[in-house]
Parts: sequence; C-alpha cells; structure tokens
Amino acid sequence: MCITRVGRVEVVAGGKARVAFFDGRTLDGVDVSVVNARRGAYVEVFGNLALTILGQAEAKRRKEAWETIKKVTAQDPLVR
Repeated sequence: MCITRVGRVEVVAGGKARVAFFDGRTLDGVDVSVVNARRGAYVEVFGNLALTILGQAEAKRRKEAWETIKKVTAQDPLVR
C-alpha cells in the first residue's frame, strides 16, 4: 500500500523544501519543483516528492482525518 502524507512547507531552497507533517515529524529535501510550492503551502508528499498543493480547508480536513485514525488505532489492541 502506498500512503501520502500532508505537511506544511517551512523552508524552500533550490526546488527542495523542509516539510513539517501533522504527526510532528519533519523531512528535509522534499522535491517541490514539480508543484512550485512556496513557504507556508500545504503539500501532499509521497516519498520525498511533493505531488500537489492543497488548499487550507483540504489540509485541515486531512489533519482531522489523521487525528481520528490515531485515536481509533490507539484504542485497538490488534493495531500495534
């Protein structure tokens, strides 16, 4: 299964960026050249490639979904 993650661009330099994800992790070297993302943009990332820029409302919806998944899996003894 392939999973993308959504995060906010913190710094951009030369087509690469540092992205802060909703789980608190950051990733340096994300290629944002395809989507031309700027600082403050929300991007959907697969591996270290930004696939698309998301609007603030969609990013918020996905963050809420991520929080729900964390709560449900934390309560499930089979998911660990």
